Amino acid sequence: MKTRLLEYLACPACSSTLRLAEPATPPPSDQEIDRGSLTCAGCGATYPIVRSIPRFVASDMYAASFGFQWNKFPTLQLDREMNNDLSRRRFYATTGWPQRLEGELLLEAGCGSGRFTQLALETGAEVISFDLSSAVDAAWKNHKGATNLHLFQASLLAIPLRKGLFSKIFCLGVIQHCPDPKQAFLSLVPFLRPGGEIVIDVYQKTRWVPSLKYWVRPVTRRMSPEALYRVLNATIPLAFELKKRIHAVPGVGPKLAQLIPIGPLSHANIGLHYTEGELKQVKVLSAFDMLSPKYDAPQRIEDVQRWFEEAGLVEIETRFGYNGINAKGKRPPAN
Repeated sequence: MKTRLLEYLACPACSSTLRLAEPATPPPSDQEIDRGSLTCAGCGATYPIVRSIPRFVASDMYAASFGFQWNKFPTLQLDREMNNDLSRRRFYATTGWPQRLEGELLLEAGCGSGRFTQLALETGAEVISFDLSSAVDAAWKNHKGATNLHLFQASLLAIPLRKGLFSKIFCLGVIQHCPDPKQAFLSLVPFLRPGGEIVIDVYQKTRWVPSLKYWVRPVTRRMSPEALYRVLNATIPLAFELKKRIHAVPGVGPKLAQLIPIGPLSHANIGLHYTEGELKQVKVLSAFDMLSPKYDAPQRIEDVQRWFEEAGLVEIETRFGYNGINAKGKRPPAN
């Protein structure tokens, strides 16, 4: 944690100022504090700083599978590590933001291992990012050298920040995994400054037969993350090898191979040049990501539109895009 983060933090219990419990004289604003605690000047609550990250929750709660997932696969979705631009394409297609944002303050809600954090940091903005789960540890390891990043672990429903701070807020890949997606979205809006913009995405609710994952999830979401990972890591690479052999059979092979539901044998056609080993791990991660979360609540686009209207936002845009439904809106400018 950099001391400068104290300028933005507020107690999640009473909204009062937070202070470093020790030392009495805070270090320079750009100095990292790897352990210690924060104390509320109002209610006296204390919050530990563990491995450089302030912790405002005692556990991962319903997001434990994501903590396991992103610490198991910390770099598998980072563009710079995988030598692709998959995250970059999604980030800019969803937000529509310019690539340079110097002087702005951005909030990322639900950072995971930091795939989109990387892109926000590259804009030159100061970025504050958090996650409910221990995925923040993976994000810190991936971006610990960034001087314009602040990380903490907290709940969307009790964000330990002063309200009205941010020119931009983004929350990608998170809302559908909250117990109450609408409330999760509404909890973010007060942190926008007048004229600030919020961008989210959320799975789309289909009117047709639910996809295969929703038939399997009643079983898998009750499994421990460790147990589910062991099952997937044992079966998916074997299924990949079987699919590859069937696909190689002349004539009927490619058609028969489609019956094995693990996706294509290559993503080169969309510019993703994984090694075979990487692709197997991508498939394990994708299956785990679909089958492990406690909550998975796709939404209708008209309902997401109403969320933004109820929040009093203007210049609202809702459309279908990456990850299902993409939506953004602005807080009205101050009079």
